[in-house]
Amino acid sequence: MDGIIGRRKYEQLKSFPYDNYTEDELDYFQKTFNITLGSAIKKIEAYELVTFRKTSDKEIEYWDSLENKPDKELPYIDKKWLYNRFKKCFNKNEGIEFKENDFTLENIKPLIYYFIGDYDNFIKCKNVSSLSKPSLSKGLLIIGGYGNGKTTVMKAIEKAMRITTFRFKSYSANDVVKMYEACNNAIDKDEFNKIMNHGILMFDDLLTEREASNYGKANIFKDIIEERNFRKKRTYITCNYKDGTDQDLKKGLEQFGDKYGSRVYDRLYSDFNIIEFKGESFRN
Repeated sequence: MDGIIGRRKYEQLKSFPYDNYTEDELDYFQKTFNITLGSAIKKIEAYELVTFRKTSDKEIEYWDSLENKPDKELPYIDKKWLYNRFKKCFNKNEGIEFKENDFTLENIKPLIYYFIGDYDNFIKCKNVSSLSKPSLSKGLLIIGGYGNGKTTVMKAIEKAMRITTFRFKSYSANDVVKMYEACNNAIDKDEFNKIMNHGILMFDDLLTEREASNYGKANIFKDIIEERNFRKKRTYITCNYKDGTDQDLKKGLEQFGDKYGSRVYDRLYSDFNIIEFKGESFRN
């Protein structure tokens, strides 16, 4: 067990409930891995620190490359170009064709108009909620039922937009928590904050993340969202309706106040265009 462990071993060790385990679980753990809890925790921390530093270096390099890319290399973007490129990226990401039906086309339509800067058609899209005044200068808050394409669509949009001026980088909410937990000192946390406060970012599956634990519990997205608002950084979010509310939009948005506080909730309407994704789960 010397040296840095691999991802598979890390995931095996990380799955053990270090804060709340039974004697049987501890016995199974020690027989399976032949390692003490203290050593396992050190292995986990070492892996996360190396992974975080690699991520940090890559992200800083990524955003620097975007800022230095000459505009003359960028393509002309219109509705047809972006939709066709989106479908190719979706197919490459998911290994299947984008399923076109009344629901999926209405879901993708406001995103296409938003990213090509067509305000007149954007505000006409029926999936753009009137709860927030539509604006191309705002970010995006995409809310819908479980598994109905929010993540896969935005991942394809992200890839499609990489050669344009509207590039953005996406993270799952729980991956952000893991990055924060990998910070072992003040320098690591400064690098983490630099990533979270730089450029246009998308946070996928927000509201589902567990509370971060790093020498104390932390509700990190409350701070991230507030700081990005202060710095006027554009942000994209995907989230689900609140369970048991029959896909009630207002109650879905109230979850932000419940989890991140009233300041974050109040700014949803000034910072985000609210877009509802309709239709059945892709996973059915």
